[in-house]
Formats: sequence, C-alpha cells, structure tokens
Amino acid sequence: MRGINVAVIGWGFMGRMHAHALRSIPLMYKNLPWRPVLKLLASGHIENAKRGAQDAGFDEYTDDWTQILSRDDIDAVSICTPNSLHEEMAVRLMEAGKHIYIDKPVSTSYESAKRIYEAWKQSGVKAQAVMNNRFLPAVMSAKRLADEGRIGEILAFSARYLHSGSINPDKTAGWKMRSEGGVILDLASHALDLICHIAGYPEKVMCASRLLYQSRPAKGGGVTDDLGEDYALMLLKMPSGALGSCEASKISTGADDELTVEVRGTRGAVRFDLMDPSHLEYYDNTLPELPLGGRRGFTRIETVGRYPPPAGEFPPPKNAVGWERGHIHCYYSFLDAVYNDTVPPCGLDEALRLQGIMEAARLSCQSGQWETAII
Repeated sequence: MRGINVAVIGWGFMGRMHAHALRSIPLMYKNLPWRPVLKLLASGHIENAKRGAQDAGFDEYTDDWTQILSRDDIDAVSICTPNSLHEEMAVRLMEAGKHIYIDKPVSTSYESAKRIYEAWKQSGVKAQAVMNNRFLPAVMSAKRLADEGRIGEILAFSARYLHSGSINPDKTAGWKMRSEGGVILDLASHALDLICHIAGYPEKVMCASRLLYQSRPAKGGGVTDDLGEDYALMLLKMPSGALGSCEASKISTGADDELTVEVRGTRGAVRFDLMDPSHLEYYDNTLPELPLGGRRGFTRIETVGRYPPPAGEFPPPKNAVGWERGHIHCYYSFLDAVYNDTVPPCGLDEALRLQGIMEAARLSCQSGQWETAII
C-alpha cells in the first residue's frame, strides 16, 4: 500500500476538519491501494502546532510552513489559512512540486486567483479547491439528474446560505469578518458553487450588500472599521436568459448553517437543504397530470450515505449523513486523483470561474449595475 504524505498548514477550524477527513478515509473507504499519512502540521504558533500534532497524530510539527518547500517526503499540502495568505503559499508550494488542496475561495480577488491558476498550469501538479458541499450524496444525485437531462432547460434557480453569528455588535472581528473576508467570499462562494455545479455558470451579476455595524472590537484591543459585508443579495443571469438569485448572510436571526439550493427546469426540479443532508427532493415534470394528481409531486429521495464504492459500507449506507461527510469524500476524491494520476474534481479552473462571479458581485455592489462575470 502506498502512503501519500500530507502536510496541513493552519490549525484553525478548517485545519482540524482536514485532519479529521484524513484520519477518517482509511476507515470509510474499503481496500484502498493508498493511505493518507499525516506527516507534518504547520501553524504560526508553535504551541498550537505541537498540541494539534499530538491530538491529531501528525508525525511532526513546525511554526514555519516554508520548511515544506524543501521536503522530498511530503507529497500533498492542505492550505487552511486565511484567504489573504493563500496566493504565496499555493504558488510556492506548486513551484516546489507539491500537490495542493486549497480552501475556498482560493484567494481574495480574481487577479490573485488567476496568478494561482497560472502557476498551477505551469507546475504539472494536482490541485483541488475544497468545494465540500458538492460531495454530499444528495448534491451528487442532483448533479446526476441534471447531467441526465432530467431537469431539462434551466428556467429559474435560487440559493441561500444563512448564518446568525454577526448579529452581536460586541463580537470580536476575526479575519472572515474583515475586508479580506465578508459573506460574498465566505458563504456565497458555497451557494454559488452549487448553482454553477448543477445549473451552469451565470454570465451577469447584480448585487447589493449591507454592513450591519460600522466598527467592531478588534483582536488585541481597540476597535476596527476594516470590515467586510454581513449580507449580500445577488441576481444572476445565465447565458440562456434564465434568472436566479443568491443570498448570503451572517445576520439572519434564528439561522444555524442553512444552505439551500433550488433549480427548476422544463423537465423537472431539484431542491436541497443542508440542514436535511440525507435527502434530495426531485419533481418529475414529465409525468402526466391525472385526476387526484397521479404520481406528480416532489419525491423525497433518500440518498442518506449511499456513496458509490469504495465508500458506502462504513458507516452503513442507511445511516444519516452529516456535514463533515462531504469534506471527507472531497478529500478522498483529491487523494485518489493524486494516486491514479487523474484530474481532480473542482480544479483551479472551476475555482477561478467562481472567483470571477464573486468579483463581479463586488463590482456590482459599487456600481449598482449588472456586471459581467469574469472568465
């Protein structure tokens, strides 16, 4: 069995999630010819790195991520740092021949994302953006229905990603709340990705946004007014003329982690709710209208944990699927592409197109007009 040696940079929430995914893969995927090896954890604070390595089982730890560049025994690297640090790390790691698994969005701007993309094209390594919600069985089922023509020509669509964590004015502004973050990059990136994945890429964007409070407590004391938007609402237009919307909010009272997507077409419709991740709803518009309704209506498909082999046996496929399961299957798909020398899903070409939509949304917030998605 071949070991794929992985380094993780960053030991915040996502660094822990990536480590959890790496540790889970050997248990959940049967008879793999490869296994992930947690080789090195890098964090800017050496005590965090030490504790994280002990807790997760990394072989080594460091507070200097650049050590990875000269290490011949590290094959792939998770980049789990703030968005503003992604470009330097991604470019230098790819130039050093490391495969990269990079959190979304890949950077803070289209131009920066394009430089990462161009470095990848020159490098010959594998690269995958972490679009974890694509890898839940219900979303995979929706994508299959779309690819089979079961939705038909897209007529309308919508997606919403709602949180409530920024309502408290006394909450200290972390990097996701500052200008390098904001809900367009943080939350809308997920909602937009599901629209693009199932319905295709919009060409025009109109967006308005809101900042609830003009200043917040800053880390280390004092206050900061360097803040990103708390709420954004987009109108999107497809090349076909189909119209839809995308809403992202961290000021939605009562919301937990509410990501929903609906796509409606000439032959059918799908809708998905992350708070009910074990099911996909599908409407077959080709069924005839009959007295008492016939068989028309939304069907609740029990996708649950029914992944294709080599997954789907543990946990058993009838068990409810959880949020973290998408992360695990996303990481599995990347490492399997590394092992088999195939093209990873959600590559940097798709990540760049997504970044272009978000860039157009930000431009529209300033201009108040429709903006063309950058391709």
